[in-house]
Amino acid sequence: MLTGNALAAVLALLAVQSCVVEASTGDDLEEYQDCWKLCDIVTCNNRASYPDVEDPMFELMMKDQQKTGRFEEMPMAWNLRFLGWKCYDNCDYQCQRMVTQDRQAKGKEVVQFHGKWPFIRAFGMQELFSTLFSIGNFFPHYWGFETMWRHYQKEMGMHGDVEAAHAYWAYLIVGLVASCAWVSSALFHLKDTWTREQLDYYFAGMTVVSALYAVGMRYFHLYLTKNDSKRIIFGAVVILIYLGHVTRLVCDWSYTYNMRANVTLGLLEDVLWVAHALTTFREQRVSKSLLKDLKNPKVNWTLIPIVLVISVSMGMTFELFDFPPMFDLLDAHAMWHLCTIWPAIYWYPYMVRDVESGVKEKKFE
Repeated sequence: MLTGNALAAVLALLAVQSCVVEASTGDDLEEYQDCWKLCDIVTCNNRASYPDVEDPMFELMMKDQQKTGRFEEMPMAWNLRFLGWKCYDNCDYQCQRMVTQDRQAKGKEVVQFHGKWPFIRAFGMQELFSTLFSIGNFFPHYWGFETMWRHYQKEMGMHGDVEAAHAYWAYLIVGLVASCAWVSSALFHLKDTWTREQLDYYFAGMTVVSALYAVGMRYFHLYLTKNDSKRIIFGAVVILIYLGHVTRLVCDWSYTYNMRANVTLGLLEDVLWVAHALTTFREQRVSKSLLKDLKNPKVNWTLIPIVLVISVSMGMTFELFDFPPMFDLLDAHAMWHLCTIWPAIYWYPYMVRDVESGVKEKKFE
């Protein structure tokens, strides 16, 4: 599905960046390392970690802090503590900003730290726009989940269609998992921690496999009652693939492996959706003229998956051509998250029409 491939693409590009975290230019800058050390000593009371700092030097450091107020004193503001900022993280942030401002004043390029741009913190949020746009992605997916759930309950009723219910069940899983994934993404961009990064990757991977299950179920007609056993086996295989994926990451976290696994399944998923779109388009055609059918809204709706996949792929160019954040707030990754909102809005109505026309009505043709 589109959502799975979109997040897989994000993972692929983030993985490349994450693999070079240790090699980020900013991390090796002497002024950044000195700044972080100074802040850690004078505000985090962590002098014990630096045995090379003797008493006279320590006294000078403390006098400088008292005189200049260079670093934020502890305790931190309540909103920072609420969002998960620690003294150590706060020193990292302050020194990134100090070094960046100094470099900008001297006409030098902005560099990354730990594989990320040195954003300005807004209301305590580490990446303002990526957080807001992740939240923006959550709403259409949650709305989609609720829509699928209502249709599923209806079809499971006394006068419902059990095969349509099977299709809606697969689609509602996609909406539910994607909703959780975007919540995890928002938390990760809100304040980067190792736990939040893991959750972000686990849920993103889950969107890929859940979407693969949905399109596989639809394309191979596993929603049919006669294919109940095949659908169960396919679902079990998908679950085992995901559990194996997570186990691999837990035992040996690898950005490269994660990238390859998600991209491979995401591309397979997109191929199936394109194939499904072309198949249903041929089935829905009412004219011998291809141009007329392409213009006919009663027919061309079947091609929506192709349009959305292409749109998301085009939006991915923001990630391919990364740039320092504008106004120290808006970067290419945030723009990519913005570009994934509108396709989700169109995706779930397509799913409903796909079931109503491709599963239910087809029985009476």
